[in-house]
Amino acid sequence: NLVTNFVREGGVAANWAWWAFLLTGMATVFFYARLWRRSRVLTDLEFYEIRYSGRPATVVRGFRALYLGLFFNCMIMATVNLAAVKIANVMLGWPMGRTLAVCTVLNVAFAATSGLWGVMVTDMIQFGIAMTGSFAAAYFALQQPAVGGLSGLFHRIPPATLGLIPDFGNWQLTLSVLVIPLTVQWWSVWYPGSEPGGGSYNAQRMLAAKSERDALAGTLFFNVAHYALRPWPWIIVALASMIVFPNLSDIAAAFPYVDQRLIGHDMAYSAMLKFLPTGFLGLMIAGLLAAYVSTLSTHLNWGTSYLVHDFYRRFVRADAAERHYVFVGRVVTALLMLAAAGVTFVLQSARQSFELLMSIGAGTGLIYLLRWFWWRINAWSEIAAMASSFVVSVGFFVVQKLGAQIPATVVLLTTIAITTVAWIAATYLTEPTDAATLEGFYRLVRPAGRGWRDVRERANLPPSSDSIAQSLLGWVLGCTFIYAALFGAGSFLYGRLAQGAVWLVLFIASGAGLARLLPRLWSASREESSAGNAIATPPTKAVVLARGLGTRMRAADDHVQLTAEQSAAADAGMKAMIAIDRPFLDYVLSALADAGFTEICIVIGPEHSAVREHYARAALNRLRVSFAVQERPLGTANAVLAAANFIDGDAFVVLNADNYYPVDILRELRAQREPASPAFERAALLRDGNIPPERVARYALLDIDAGGYLRRVAEKPDEAAARALGAHAAVSMNVWLLTPAIFEACQRVPPSARGEVELPNAVQWAIDHLGLRVRAMPVQATVLDLSHRGDVPAVAARLRGTKVKL
Repeated sequence: NLVTNFVREGGVAANWAWWAFLLTGMATVFFYARLWRRSRVLTDLEFYEIRYSGRPATVVRGFRALYLGLFFNCMIMATVNLAAVKIANVMLGWPMGRTLAVCTVLNVAFAATSGLWGVMVTDMIQFGIAMTGSFAAAYFALQQPAVGGLSGLFHRIPPATLGLIPDFGNWQLTLSVLVIPLTVQWWSVWYPGSEPGGGSYNAQRMLAAKSERDALAGTLFFNVAHYALRPWPWIIVALASMIVFPNLSDIAAAFPYVDQRLIGHDMAYSAMLKFLPTGFLGLMIAGLLAAYVSTLSTHLNWGTSYLVHDFYRRFVRADAAERHYVFVGRVVTALLMLAAAGVTFVLQSARQSFELLMSIGAGTGLIYLLRWFWWRINAWSEIAAMASSFVVSVGFFVVQKLGAQIPATVVLLTTIAITTVAWIAATYLTEPTDAATLEGFYRLVRPAGRGWRDVRERANLPPSSDSIAQSLLGWVLGCTFIYAALFGAGSFLYGRLAQGAVWLVLFIASGAGLARLLPRLWSASREESSAGNAIATPPTKAVVLARGLGTRMRAADDHVQLTAEQSAAADAGMKAMIAIDRPFLDYVLSALADAGFTEICIVIGPEHSAVREHYARAALNRLRVSFAVQERPLGTANAVLAAANFIDGDAFVVLNADNYYPVDILRELRAQREPASPAFERAALLRDGNIPPERVARYALLDIDAGGYLRRVAEKPDEAAARALGAHAAVSMNVWLLTPAIFEACQRVPPSARGEVELPNAVQWAIDHLGLRVRAMPVQATVLDLSHRGDVPAVAARLRGTKVKL
């Protein structure tokens, strides 16, 4: 409907108002898709609290969650609703209220039950149906006697209307239709779906992708489909409508039952669909319904994620169970659809909505491009940009409502100028983001260019491996490829064969260039290998931490009766060597062997010769056991460093010697293809194991994002930290699947007040500074803990009868 509106009012060239956004889309493909994917945020608003610091970052995230998720999103959905209302009014005779009621029920039921995966799968099917319907509509529009096929269409339509670029003799028109969109609008205006730097549901697609390569490929496909495949069927129907229904009065006369308030140039597309034969009419209705549901479900998921994840979960209730957020998400989905239905009643045309959204987002685009590549931009920069753009736009809107005639180009350029000055001034007049946040962001995202040089040099960080020059080349080739497809198709349709041949050559040449460039830019392994996340084959190495002093085990307990052998081991603090039927450590190693591990390194202290002697005598048929000495008990991260020679560049599992982990858990951990750690359910640990509640309360807690990755490891959490993570937070039992990338973190993580460096803190440091991704494996199982004398009887009872094979 929007394209029809443009063509009927300004000719084919009027579509430059949205064709120019291809420059934005291809910049997202080649400059930003990788960066979004590396950020590992769930929504693009979560970006604010990894890029900026302090209360302003929190304020920006919360404000934009409401501003975009509610206000902007409802405006966009209302625009789509308006198109559905006009189509249903023409084709089915339905009044606005009935259409909105049916659409609300349909979309809420679909979006609330299917989730992101359901939306993605059905989107592909719906896209195919919608495109088939669009081509059918164009074909049958050309078959109308008044149109007379392609030749008749182009003979009857004035050449100025058919032009792919506007008439430069009319400079005012050319300025607004072509010059400003291509020189200013594409980088300066935030418009949903065409955001400079990516964002909103485009970011949602990139963040949901499996890898950087998938994020790039998906974004590239969207731009090809949106700008090369979709326009011409719409344009042909719009041009044919100018012959069949040259005036709005002709539409009103042909459809006397249509609500007169809804008649506008955008309704001409719906009017042309009445000429479809019965079977194709059904297909077209299905195609339009598919396109409508696809669009609305995307926006409902996008808006709900903002309102629930970025506002409700962040500021209202942070400690609820996941099922609570799912329920709230479904309620918010319904409320969003109802709000959008209400806004639909105040809109009149697709173009009116387009221009309103453009004016509100004017001037903010540049900051969204530069914030990835220039460290000095801070949260106040974005606050100033949003506030000034909104105030100026509303001011112009009010003045125009009072009768002032201000050209749209003046409104746009003035808003951009004032907004740009405001945010640049705010950037230099306020304090920059704190150094730790900037360093963490750079380590995570690794943006290229000189804009982060000061941060890199201050933190002694290496430059990014990304190439700005190659990205720029990809951007030029990508834009040429799609524009050549778009204009080449138009030239051949117009019968301009020589012109079409030139576009075809450009299309082939740019396509060949892309085919050569893309594999060099984004190999499948670059992202994972750079962050130490790839594990090609199941690991066979395990590091067992047995160096602890055993202080708690040494403590006397008059209520526990131990054998003389057990007492001797307990008095020495050698928890792993306490005998059940045989040393406890034998059970731990046997479980590792059952899970598929064959090489074991036991980290011990210089005084632990008894452990060496035991395994020197043991019959080892399934395992090779070696030792690493941690000279001083400086924490578990330091113990991992002691085993560096044993690890020798391979992935490995690390675990405590005084914990017995179920074989199934170890086997599942070994099967992961990226760093991972079991996330134990607190209730299961208490219900099925030997660990008392007060001890579990001191264990590290895991904050897990919606994608199933660790966001935060709270080592030895205090009451406030535990309360913030919630009663349902998963518990860490210090068993990890890691790669040698963890060594840098073990070396650089700050020590505790006691001078110790613990592995959970090193993992957190690697997440924050190295971009390490650690998969959290939800586990409902128990672990046997042997850290106190009182644990011995219970552990012995649980392990009695367990077969040990080393």
